[in-house]
Amino acid sequence: MLLRNDLLHYTHPSPRTVRILWIAPGQSHAYVFDVAALSADVEMIQLSVLHADILAGHARVLPADPYLMVVSQELLPPKHLQLRARAWRIIAPLVAQEPAIYEARLRGQLIANAIAEHGVSHPTIYRYLRRYWQRGQTPNALLPDYGNSGGRGKVRRASAGVKRGRPRKNHADAGPGLNADEEIRRVFRVATARHAASGERFSRLAAYQQMLDDFFIERRIDDAGRVHTTPGSVAKEVPSFGQFNYWLDQDDDRPPEVVRRQAPATLAGQAVAPVLNPDTLPSGRPGAGFYLDAVRADVRLVSREDRQQVVGRPLVYVVTDSFSRMVCGLYVGMGEPQWQHAMLALAHCGADKVRYAGQFGRAIGPELWPCQHLPETLFANTALTRGWSGDALLNNFNMRCVAVEDGPSDWRALLDKRFGLLAPDAPGAPCRLDGVLDINQFTRIVIDCILYYNNRQSLDNADGATPRRLWDWGVRHRGGGLKVYPEHLIRCSLMPVAQASVTAEGIVLHGGVYTCARAAGERWFERARLRGGWSVKVAYDPASLETVYLLDPATPMQFHPCQLVAAAPAPPPSRGSTPSYASFVA
Repeated sequence: MLLRNDLLHYTHPSPRTVRILWIAPGQSHAYVFDVAALSADVEMIQLSVLHADILAGHARVLPADPYLMVVSQELLPPKHLQLRARAWRIIAPLVAQEPAIYEARLRGQLIANAIAEHGVSHPTIYRYLRRYWQRGQTPNALLPDYGNSGGRGKVRRASAGVKRGRPRKNHADAGPGLNADEEIRRVFRVATARHAASGERFSRLAAYQQMLDDFFIERRIDDAGRVHTTPGSVAKEVPSFGQFNYWLDQDDDRPPEVVRRQAPATLAGQAVAPVLNPDTLPSGRPGAGFYLDAVRADVRLVSREDRQQVVGRPLVYVVTDSFSRMVCGLYVGMGEPQWQHAMLALAHCGADKVRYAGQFGRAIGPELWPCQHLPETLFANTALTRGWSGDALLNNFNMRCVAVEDGPSDWRALLDKRFGLLAPDAPGAPCRLDGVLDINQFTRIVIDCILYYNNRQSLDNADGATPRRLWDWGVRHRGGGLKVYPEHLIRCSLMPVAQASVTAEGIVLHGGVYTCARAAGERWFERARLRGGWSVKVAYDPASLETVYLLDPATPMQFHPCQLVAAAPAPPPSRGSTPSYASFVA
């Protein structure tokens, strides 16, 4: 399937590379632009012809976009920002008029109006349009052609995955049974998913024993956030294995490792799905708008390093496609709602979901979570917009950001079934799940919830189709607004940025010491020992500090991964000070 902004490299009849600028909603034709052209001429071509060229081997879709301009906004000098803003003011009204701007006769009149309004020359506007179409149709394409806005000749490496912890395994004798109410069934679901994430062959009896060890022992959390347990102590009343086994089959949202083998007839019936009727489906298309929201989970997590220390209640950021209701991205963070953390959920929309799920012990196929795209417009809940800035989204990805009160929330019911959800800042009562899960284990369970919702939840307004099925149908029949960018560029450009210190020991950030190939090759640490340290800017994920990314002022599109090598020696805490969040989740 071809998408907007795809690059097609032709070898026949002559070598050239064209960019797909726009695809008609009916998938009938497209407008393409030769990225090496010296003019701003656009060609209309039937979409079937492009597919035929690919099948015949005359053209291929380039996996990477060498013309894309994705830079860190903080590294751009003010002069460059002014030039970009001036050019964008001139052509933004022009490129918004699709497909009129692509037709030569209509384009001439539009440009004549812009010349009269802005007082610029005819070649200037055509030069802006040529850059915009050549470099990925984002405002950053209008940056001046100076050396420090480059990216030429750099080797880009994908960021390393996050290493997860392994659950503990203790054994205790089972106690007497009790009534399995909704709270107990919620423990069953969480304990089952937690055991399935261990990577071993799933055993119901082993999962039951681990549940007793983790959730049915005497445990309390003091005012300082420390978890106190009595080893070997089992609660007076515990559910029986029969109850656990029964409700495991009754609840229909268990992980696939736990599902019992079904009869072939049942599987055959599931393989054939009714054809969707376009008249009963919602209007719109995939990727036209994503909705960004966050919910507080009613469970207190523990630190991965010190499992006796409670770090708080997690905040789940979720990005949903407005058309298909499919969850396209998520991020689990701590603390209060923050725009920077919300941007990491948006960055996850363009991530490889197979690799992401694998980092948390969940093996999936690419068809279960097919979204690796960014939207045309991001609708963000107003609760997340404190301190927000849409400049990076607009300039790097040509994505508008709009604050709204509410949006699609079909996925909330499934998360509520597993955990119960609290509104932000609402107090929560202690529950049996408190003080057991760390953020990696919690994220794994959220991934299971999202996969179940995307692939098995029927939508009332979509003829009973699941979000993934509606997404696949929309991509085939109404696709064209989806945007694809290199994953590492999306993630690094949307991460929060902080000042780190270059010292003789290494690059120090938030109590950790890091090193990278560039620092070692240029002998930074020897220079810091002889001449004193200095500051550098790095991008980082607050929930995973094993790797941070050094920003290079000389090459804004270059992100150097820096690996954690040691913990920095911390000064003695002052009276009344509290440990940092980074020390809890490291």
